[in-house]
Amino acid sequence: MVFVKGGTYWQGSKEDPYAANEWAHRTTVSSFYISNTEVTQSQWQEVMGTNPSKFPGKDRPVEYVSWYDAVKFCNALSVKEGLIPAYTITNDKVEWDKSANGYRLPTEAEWEYAARGGQFGAITDEPLKKAPYAGSDTSAAPVGWYETNSNKGTKPVAQKAVNALGLYDMSGNVWEWCWDWYGAYPKDDAVNPDGSGNQTGQKVLRGGSWFTPEKLLRTTYRYWNVPTFKVNSVGFRIARNAEVQEGKKEEEVITLPGGLNLFEALSPPAQHR
Repeated sequence: MVFVKGGTYWQGSKEDPYAANEWAHRTTVSSFYISNTEVTQSQWQEVMGTNPSKFPGKDRPVEYVSWYDAVKFCNALSVKEGLIPAYTITNDKVEWDKSANGYRLPTEAEWEYAARGGQFGAITDEPLKKAPYAGSDTSAAPVGWYETNSNKGTKPVAQKAVNALGLYDMSGNVWEWCWDWYGAYPKDDAVNPDGSGNQTGQKVLRGGSWFTPEKLLRTTYRYWNVPTFKVNSVGFRIARNAEVQEGKKEEEVITLPGGLNLFEALSPPAQHR
């Protein structure tokens, strides 16, 4: 897991034609951990005992997973490692215990902050006039897989360049579920927003995928779908609370199932077939 030191940044952008859905506003996020790759099929298999993916490959991201599937994985991994599960799941109702130390999905605000490089790239004096990709200001090609370079499928994780935090595939490969219900951004400043006030019935997805046009890999682009939705271009990565909010734990190494060390020293919905 990569430690992401919290901060205040301009979330969203003023880039046309996306500005209405990406309303630029000041957002503060606390420090947190996030995995430096999307959850792989081998990691999923070790925890859940199955593999729902349509593009088999142990180092490829797990896909064809719903939002509910993703939160169940987070809880199962937490139990496996002796952590307090972040979620209480009762039928289709999921409650988040924000004091829990277990694995969880990143919030939309955390996801964008991390994708843009945290304190190394997300913090700017003014709102973005043109949103970057995760690790590239000009083109997604060096950092992500999308419709023109993916050969119509997912790729093993960590094959492209990292962003400033050492995160792979924040642009492209598979869409990534976030915790939040989708809704219009607030007009005022926000602190650790989680989308709980939005009652749209849609969950946020971020990052674009192997199937989408390059522009949808922008770090501010917002996609959404119902939490039961699953397709071969949707996966996720995981996050955890940072118990100590100040200072970076450079020596801590956290290894997820599948043998992949996830620590790095560097500190209108798309149509699918």
